[in-house]
Amino acid sequence: MDAGTYPRPDVQEALKPYLCVHINAEKEGVDVAKKYGVDSFPRLMILDPMGNKLMEIKGKPQDEGFGERLPYDIHNTMAVAAQKKDFKVAAQNMVYLRRWFEGTEARKGADDWYKQLEADVDFKAAYDEEQKKLEDGLAKAKEDALKIQEAAEKARVIAEEKERKELMVTAAEHSKKSRRKEAIECWEKVNTRWPDSEEAKTARGKLKFFGVKVEEPKKDPAPK
Repeated sequence: MDAGTYPRPDVQEALKPYLCVHINAEKEGVDVAKKYGVDSFPRLMILDPMGNKLMEIKGKPQDEGFGERLPYDIHNTMAVAAQKKDFKVAAQNMVYLRRWFEGTEARKGADDWYKQLEADVDFKAAYDEEQKKLEDGLAKAKEDALKIQEAAEKARVIAEEKERKELMVTAAEHSKKSRRKEAIECWEKVNTRWPDSEEAKTARGKLKFFGVKVEEPKKDPAPK
């Protein structure tokens, strides 16, 4: 699929609405494959932002109608459930289709089914419940993503602070042993990567002492 399917222009166009992630299920993606019961390859899955599997294609998909094939299973599940008046399942899949698959035949079908069932009190109750569940799930997924992002940023700041301090210690050791070139390289690295840090201020002082021309970081002009 990497060579014959994904590079095709029609496939690229069909995948634009999605955040695409390629995972090797036999290497870094072993845990992901286990979680979603992947036991054959290739496998294409659509997940919602909460990580729930909406549909999957086992094996290489047919070349024709790739874009329409993606939400087909969701639409099929919805239509069968609607015919059986299983409004919970119908509403759940209808909410997904009407939220994310604009411009597809599956979305048009979902809109048609919604118009047919809208007046049914039981269906409307199920639909409203699933829609709220989706919105709550999206809000939580966003909240969780922000927490992960904040944790990653905190870890990055701590790691960079540690690296700066280690570089300054290494530079001091080089300087003490008259390894001028190595010490200068460490100070220059600190000054280049973190020019606004306290370590960089010290590094610039050391560089100037050793006759290295350095420029002070440019400051943003004060607001008028």
